[in-house]
Amino acid sequence: MLKKLPANLNGIAFMLLSSICAAAMHALVKYVAFDLHPFQIFCIRQWFAVMLLIPVFINIGFEELKSDRIGLHLARGLTMTAGGIAWFWALSLVPLAKVTALNLSAALFTVLGAIIFLKETSEWRRWIVLIFGFIGVIVIIQPGTEVVSFGVILVILTRLFPAASRIISKVLSQTDRTPTIVVYGALGMAILSLLPALIVWRAPDLKQLLFIALIAIFGTLSQLAMVQAYKAGDMGAVEPIHFIRLIWAALFGFIIFGEIPGIWVWIGATMIIIALSYLAQGEARK
Repeated sequence: MLKKLPANLNGIAFMLLSSICAAAMHALVKYVAFDLHPFQIFCIRQWFAVMLLIPVFINIGFEELKSDRIGLHLARGLTMTAGGIAWFWALSLVPLAKVTALNLSAALFTVLGAIIFLKETSEWRRWIVLIFGFIGVIVIIQPGTEVVSFGVILVILTRLFPAASRIISKVLSQTDRTPTIVVYGALGMAILSLLPALIVWRAPDLKQLLFIALIAIFGTLSQLAMVQAYKAGDMGAVEPIHFIRLIWAALFGFIIFGEIPGIWVWIGATMIIIALSYLAQGEARK
């Protein structure tokens, strides 16, 4: 049915699906974290994700998993594990709308990292937009008017790790196939997350395992739908729909946890969205 839609509408539909799956995954993480430590949730979720990727193993063949850049794959696995564990931990501590709004800043850190480490060209307009976006982050946090919580600090740290991971992915993509990078990343996170999970381990019951399986499924669906959205439509049309996850997060947060996001969360998030939309349009023009 989606294939009958115009290309951009098709992409928008997939991005809507991606946004609601991501918000549902985050809400489930927060819900399960009342009973299990986020370290453990992340670890079990990653092993479920590896199981979901078994068809990819079979499809590309184990020969394709050979790589001359194992060190870079390991570095990517470490950054993704650290970022993922901290992200799940932050989800258990910070209101959903606020953590989702701050999560939008990951792309700003990626652009900044690409300029600094990959020597990408940057005109003065790009720098102004980046600064505007980071001011939006400050507006959400409101340092000086309220105590900056440990959860908020975790969110900011988690935005640095995905940025590093994306930069490493860009370097790896020059020599390794996408499925190879994805498989090594999934395996790396599953294995590296075992130690912190074992430190806080408690036996999960069947209901908790079911919820964590849903977390893995929603997370995988979100990523697949996002890839399909970018494939189907123009980035300039599709990318803004990505930000609707903030609305879903606020809705889930209110219905499930009784959270009401403050006005500064919405103002700061709007500033970040404006900055990212401008940067996305610039990439689309390229």
